[in-house]
Amino acid sequence: MNKKNLTVILFICIIFSLSILRPNTAYACSCGNPGIEKRFELSSVVFTGTLISKDKDGGNIFSADKIWKGNLTDGYVFSGFYGMCGTEFEVGNKYLIYTENLKGKESTSICNGNKLITEASKDIHALNQLTEPAWKNKSLLIIAFVFSIVILIIWRVKLRFYNKRPLR
Repeated sequence: MNKKNLTVILFICIIFSLSILRPNTAYACSCGNPGIEKRFELSSVVFTGTLISKDKDGGNIFSADKIWKGNLTDGYVFSGFYGMCGTEFEVGNKYLIYTENLKGKESTSICNGNKLITEASKDIHALNQLTEPAWKNKSLLIIAFVFSIVILIIWRVKLRFYNKRPLR
């Protein structure tokens, strides 16, 4: 075997061993930090509830107290097996949960913004503001409008009554 063939074989072996022996790349969970409004918009269900049971497969059953968005019919939320992005809940604790519907089931991860209820007062206040009817903040204006209509009706009735009276 000549030097040229030996060099080519050695080069191929080095390249091959580098591609096999190089360490696998692992990716950590990378979450952005969207605001509460954006989390609400991206979620299929947003609710507060107490975790009543969980299984070893990543499933959780919640008893929902308040739902701001969506429908959580059976209380089931999947939260496991996202690698570093999975999240754990403790039975008996109350949480604010944001889910997304993946393959027909409500799922959540560490990136969704879930919080213990004791740490969620800012989120809950913002969610209440987001979901209040637009007219609720204008209740004083509505009362003034209704009052004005009532006064106008009374004035028109009085005017009609005054014009129908016989002159003396």
